[in-house]
Amino acid sequence: MRTLIMALLVMAIGSMLAGCQTMAHDQKQQIRKYSHISEVNRRLLAEDIDKYLLLDKPSRLTRWYIR
Repeated sequence: MRTLIMALLVMAIGSMLAGCQTMAHDQKQQIRKYSHISEVNRRLLAEDIDKYLLLDKPSRLTRWYIR
């Protein structure tokens, strides 16, 4: 009984660690997934840098009076 419970526990933990990603993904799909993740991270980093350097919005400052 103890070995059955232990086997079920190991199978449950193994299925949780595996998640939805199984061996069904081939190498091309993994490369595409990781390149997409890298592209999104690069865009987010560029947006963060632009926001930090205040390059995200044009300046509304002018020396002339505008109504």
